Amino acid sequence: MEHVVGIGGFAVSGSPDDVIKTFALSTCVGLVYYSMRKRAMAMAHIQLPVCRSMSAGDKPSRFADMAPEFLLKEMQHKYAVTPREILISLYGGIDGKGAGDCFRIGEKNLQVVKDTLRKLGLVYNEVDTGGQESRTLVAYTSTGIVEVIKRPMAFRSPAGPSGPARTGPQGPAGRGIGFLR
Repeated sequence: MEHVVGIGGFAVSGSPDDVIKTFALSTCVGLVYYSMRKRAMAMAHIQLPVCRSMSAGDKPSRFADMAPEFLLKEMQHKYAVTPREILISLYGGIDGKGAGDCFRIGEKNLQVVKDTLRKLGLVYNEVDTGGQESRTLVAYTSTGIVEVIKRPMAFRSPAGPSGPARTGPQGPAGRGIGFLR
């Protein structure tokens, strides 16, 4: 089954045939949790750094200060995973310098997610963040592999998209998820 994660949304799956996708991360941050033991995955498309108040349609996955703990609880509740077994990867959060992001939301989102993960005692791997390209993620629950498809932002010259990069739990960063090209 294919799960599409919209802006501020999330998906959690432990079915080996599932694929979780999110599109066009720029200032938003994609947060991916993966348990190799349970072959379970969670993904959030984080839109804003801090939750000041939640409206009726908001989910904790929308906010960088709430999403890490929310996803952890979802994984623990649905799949009985332990925090130590979760491989965590971060994507998106474009660099505001020269990117038309005068409020630097991308950088703030990324920093708040990192700070929140540290407070929770969770180790993360910064897989593909910053820069000036939009990212689409295609993640496979059976393997933990996340394909990253990059596209130039509209304010840049159209140099053409780069191809997908594959990341997964066997990456070079040791414990975390890393690039496999």
